[in-house]
Amino acid sequence: EILRVTGVQTCALPISQMLASVTNSASLQAEYPPATKHFLLIGFLGMFIGSIVFCYLSFKKKENKMQETIMFLATIISAGCYYSMWSGFGVNKKLDSEGNTRMVFFGHFVDRIFSMPLIIYSLCLVANAEAGEIILLLGLDALMVGCAAIGATQLHPWKWIWWTLGCILLITLSVQLWMVYVKAKEANSPSSTGLLVLTLITLITGFVYPTVWVLGEEGLEAFDINVETGVTVMSDLVGKVVFGLYLLFSVLGGEEEDAEGAEKTSLV
Repeated sequence: EILRVTGVQTCALPISQMLASVTNSASLQAEYPPATKHFLLIGFLGMFIGSIVFCYLSFKKKENKMQETIMFLATIISAGCYYSMWSGFGVNKKLDSEGNTRMVFFGHFVDRIFSMPLIIYSLCLVANAEAGEIILLLGLDALMVGCAAIGATQLHPWKWIWWTLGCILLITLSVQLWMVYVKAKEANSPSSTGLLVLTLITLITGFVYPTVWVLGEEGLEAFDINVETGVTVMSDLVGKVVFGLYLLFSVLGGEEEDAEGAEKTSLV
């Protein structure tokens, strides 16, 4: 009985220590370079304003509001993560193999693991993708973000292994996403032109993350954390807010206008 209690206490100790480190952690905002702090604030404000717009559009419609709801959830999740990072809590310090201290923004990984599946699912709805294709895309995305998050905790040379695995998964996801678009185009989908733009936005912004990682402080150190944060924020805003606005006003809005025009013609 004593051994059993001791074993439970031994297992619970690391968990309690982890929770204590989270709840009692101090803000690192004061250690941010000014430009980094400003970029994170821009990311929060951009996502928050976008979420308000998408929420309004969702409430405005009485039916068929799935896409508006998806975009609202994607942007409000990103807004929360950016606020966490801006306030200094969605970040951790990492000591690299050379003894230098790096800042790792884990808020980005939390954001991507929840918001990117929503963006991908939104694309799949436009393309009328099959359930198997959707599950494959969502699974590839989760594995890719997981590899990136694990790699962010590793040192040289192990971090490069996880980065490579993440890139392989990203390429596989990109090929599958492009195949979904081609399938929709071959089926003469009325949204094929808009779907192409949405697919390109998703693919281009998706490749920004590993590129910034390898060129930033975690990789080859070609630029500092200010450039890394700025590029990531701009890419996120394009990949979610611009994506959502183009989807709702240009792609789906055009379909609704065509449907209304066809209905009027039939009545005449």
